[in-house]
Amino acid sequence: DISKYCKADVFSQIGKKTPCAVRFSTVGGESGSADTARDPRGFAVKMYTEEGNWDCVGNNTPIFFIRDPLHFPNFIHTQKRNPKTHLKDPTMFWDFLTLRQETAHQVSFLFSDRGTPDGYRYMNGYGSHTFKMVNKDGEAVYCKFHYKTDQGIKNLLPEEAEKLAGKNPEYAIQDLYNEIEKGNFPSWTWSIQVMTFEQAEKCSFNPFDLTKVWPHADYPLIPVGKMVLDRNPKNYF
Repeated sequence: DISKYCKADVFSQIGKKTPCAVRFSTVGGESGSADTARDPRGFAVKMYTEEGNWDCVGNNTPIFFIRDPLHFPNFIHTQKRNPKTHLKDPTMFWDFLTLRQETAHQVSFLFSDRGTPDGYRYMNGYGSHTFKMVNKDGEAVYCKFHYKTDQGIKNLLPEEAEKLAGKNPEYAIQDLYNEIEKGNFPSWTWSIQVMTFEQAEKCSFNPFDLTKVWPHADYPLIPVGKMVLDRNPKNYF
């Protein structure tokens, strides 16, 4: 029960069920590219609430490469193909990372085992950004969203990920679709971290810095509910 933090109808009572959809994706690849590549995974959540649709952007990492949104266009271009050659350009990619020191946290995450998750069911999701919640009395707090996989974390070895990229580039999509069709519904435990305005003012780091996490010892996870994917879309488009 987080109604003391948020007045949104979706959180109004214990046991309330709200339809939702999750969009999984890679970041660097275009549609049809291998989904086992070493790459962050998109984890965007849409809640079909009684007050309207609520879209929450997210990734499978609690942090991101940059803290200043002005750098996002330049960064995302380094993730895509070189416009001159139409080829992936690792020099362009690494030039950006080495010139922006705040990328180190996300790069460390990306080049760990979690950079190649074993499909979409075995990875966590995060809202990443810092959000604000307001309760019925108009009192506000800052928060972060966490979606912890109930299937457990499972990753691919680099050799496995590379092999699957050639043999079955839709490995993650296929796994998710087939398991849902079988009735093996994947689920995630949704939790939040809460920081008061007073805590934010005294915080030793910038709580809005997307390259940093909030320590769980200081801002523990508060369970919100379960997110269960129990059916596939009828039309992919």
